[in-house]
Amino acid sequence: MADVDMPVYMRPLAIATLEEPLPANVSSAAGDVALMYLGDLVQKPTDPLATLRERYGEVSNKSELHIVPLHDAIMRHIVRPLREAKQCYVLGMPVACIAQAGLVGEMVALWRFRMIQPHIDGRPLDKELQQLVLGGEFDKLGQEQRVRVLRDFEPIDEETVQAFGELRSVRRKYLHFMVDEQTDIDADTRRALGYANTLVVKTLNVAYENGKLVLPPNVVSYIQDVIGATPGSHPQT
Repeated sequence: MADVDMPVYMRPLAIATLEEPLPANVSSAAGDVALMYLGDLVQKPTDPLATLRERYGEVSNKSELHIVPLHDAIMRHIVRPLREAKQCYVLGMPVACIAQAGLVGEMVALWRFRMIQPHIDGRPLDKELQQLVLGGEFDKLGQEQRVRVLRDFEPIDEETVQAFGELRSVRRKYLHFMVDEQTDIDADTRRALGYANTLVVKTLNVAYENGKLVLPPNVVSYIQDVIGATPGSHPQT
């Protein structure tokens, strides 16, 4: 076999700005190192903050989630992944953003199912009954099948159904296939983040009446351990 020259990328997983010691001609002050690291992340070493602000503005709008009950499960499984998805976009990590947005979609489906608390002939839909009726536990179903089950048990508006479907489609495109480099990944990422936001906002369905924040009964029942309310009551700010 003939010898050939081949270009290589040395230490592709290294983060040089976080290693010690830094070169003598590079400032090791914490603020300078942090700014260099941000520059490496967004590939704009001269003015990374301007790039961060620009990307933040691209995914910040009036339609995103603005208020949420301080409930442990909602914060941990819904809000945190959604916030991390937005952070990934701002830092120039679109595929990570899409993955996190997809996670939000799956968590919203699980959350909605728990809020339904469905019964069959007066019997709670426990794991055994889920196996008989659905062919498997809801948590272990594929996302497309979960949405079909949700539609069977509760009225879901078309915008929410579409958001579930479009988010699943974007996630599948980037997490299961090698995508052509000409694809506008940032545009697809903004779409995925938008769909994730829509699912959370539509599920919470926050309303305002006479200066009070009003949540639908199913959400109230889900969070009553936090607010000390009884099912059907209207928590307020």
